Amino acid sequence: MGLLHVKTPFNIDLHFETAQFHRRFFAWLIDIIIIGIYQFVMELVVGSSMSLTDAEEFGITTILFFIPVITYHFFFEMFMRGQSPGKYLMHIHVVSLTGKSPSVSQLWLRWLSRFIDFGFLWGLICLAQLQFVLGALLIIASIISFVVYVSSPANQRLGDMIAGTTVVSKKLPYSLHDTIFKDLDMRTYQPVFMNVLRLSDKDINIIDNIVKHNNQSSIENYLEGVAEKIKKALDIETDMPSDMFLETLLRDYNFLSRK
Repeated sequence: MGLLHVKTPFNIDLHFETAQFHRRFFAWLIDIIIIGIYQFVMELVVGSSMSLTDAEEFGITTILFFIPVITYHFFFEMFMRGQSPGKYLMHIHVVSLTGKSPSVSQLWLRWLSRFIDFGFLWGLICLAQLQFVLGALLIIASIISFVVYVSSPANQRLGDMIAGTTVVSKKLPYSLHDTIFKDLDMRTYQPVFMNVLRLSDKDINIIDNIVKHNNQSSIENYLEGVAEKIKKALDIETDMPSDMFLETLLRDYNFLSRK
């Protein structure tokens, strides 16, 4: 088991535990079983209405068998935020090396490389069909990929390295949401309150906690009182609602402190 180190723009180091090999293996095994069950059910459904030969002739086998199986991981990980059913059951998921959920392009690159990372089985199939060169290349590539995975500090297979991702434990002790990080477009964002940098990191963290737990507060006008004190301390005059004012302060601080 390795560690994924994520450095936030505020010099806060986050450490995520990468998924253990046996968890990834069993997740893959569960997905293979699900795919096998799906193919078995589809054969029964198609076979009850027409012969498999006719289904293949009309392209039905490609639509119902080949495409869903090949794209299984890509679509599940895209719609389940980095998880396939197997990963979900094993409590692991794919993340970007920045600690965020992977983008569609990252999942796409990761999916394309599966044919190399898991080429051992494909290689055996090619050898069985007397395609010796292609089979040997796929087997060698899969062995290299396994060596890379074992030696990688963040337990990345080749596809993870290409896509900038890894697989981590689902139950993380913290995430970027637990910091004051705000995802901003640094090219277009325009700060409103430039003197927010007069506040200390401790002040900003307190404001962040107040904003995040506002709905849990039972104190009437609590948010408004905090906002008014900050306005006086920073000599700010604004008609913004208190929650919007504090959120804007956090965004301004994120932008100005990262420049």
